[in-house]
Amino acid sequence: MEDKEIDLLEVIAKLWGRRKVILQFVLFFLMAGVAVSFLLPRKYTAHCTLGLEAEDRTTRISVEGISAFQSMNMGDTRHVKIVSPALYPDILFSVPFQKELIYAPLFVNEMGDTVNFYKYLIKPQNTYVSVRPVTGTEVERLTPEENRCLGYLKRVITVKVNHKDGNLKLTVDMPDPHMAARLTYKVQEMLQQYITKFRIAKAQAALDFIEGRCQEVKGELERKQQALIEFRERYKTQNSIQLKTKEKILNNDYELFFSLYSDIIRQREKAKIQVKEDMPVLTVIEPVVVPVVPSKPQRSLIILAALFAGIIAGCTWVLIQPLLLQIIGKKHNARTIPLNPMKKIS
Repeated sequence: MEDKEIDLLEVIAKLWGRRKVILQFVLFFLMAGVAVSFLLPRKYTAHCTLGLEAEDRTTRISVEGISAFQSMNMGDTRHVKIVSPALYPDILFSVPFQKELIYAPLFVNEMGDTVNFYKYLIKPQNTYVSVRPVTGTEVERLTPEENRCLGYLKRVITVKVNHKDGNLKLTVDMPDPHMAARLTYKVQEMLQQYITKFRIAKAQAALDFIEGRCQEVKGELERKQQALIEFRERYKTQNSIQLKTKEKILNNDYELFFSLYSDIIRQREKAKIQVKEDMPVLTVIEPVVVPVVPSKPQRSLIILAALFAGIIAGCTWVLIQPLLLQIIGKKHNARTIPLNPMKKIS
């Protein structure tokens, strides 16, 4: 223990004796840290926080009362989060989403032109080309400029889903604070639209089917009603068993379609309610605000890291310099070959 204490004291004494050398290292690293902190480009961070909806329920959409012509059993629609919050980052960084994002209008400049992210980053000389609608069988194609835009977005956009607290935090880092805020708001808006579209897809499909069937039954009901009215108008002065029988058949058809139409109307209202229930609620907890203070570079942290690096580098140099000089001296002596003086030949 005494030897270790003596060695430690010797090290401290050696460091203190060459404190000027250590100070030179510290000053050099501090100057380098200050230079780096001021030369690095500024970046501003805009962010927003959305509250996630957490629920798990079982619903049922059924079309009853139309078995006379057609029955549709929708079965149990188990709400098992077809699009769970864990998939939200995948949706955001998908090619269709980001391709739509780069062409979405962000703001109007002083010249009155609508600026999107594609124009902001690439600044093309040609006119604006609108995005083609993406179909289920179409293969996505990207131009080199579009690929560059998508790569840039993946670097500057960060999305984190906190399942414990039930929120989603979206951040965008860009050199321009106003552009960062506008892009963050557009991503928030589009993400809400995409999630809503995916979440209500099944209930919306059921509603669309019922709407189509409702129009068909309504048209048939109107034709049955018109046929019954025309028959009564034509034979209102006649009264025979054959005419009464035919009138009864027409009246039964009309009542059947009227009952069918009433049932479909009720099912349509249920389907509308189902769509509303499946509508995700992404509450904006913290809205987008234009950043005022740059988030990067963190100058104080860089300078502090440079200070510690200078101290460590200076102490390391003071401790290993004698060892290095000793090694170099040994190599130099090993390479030097002594020569004996030559005798003079008489």
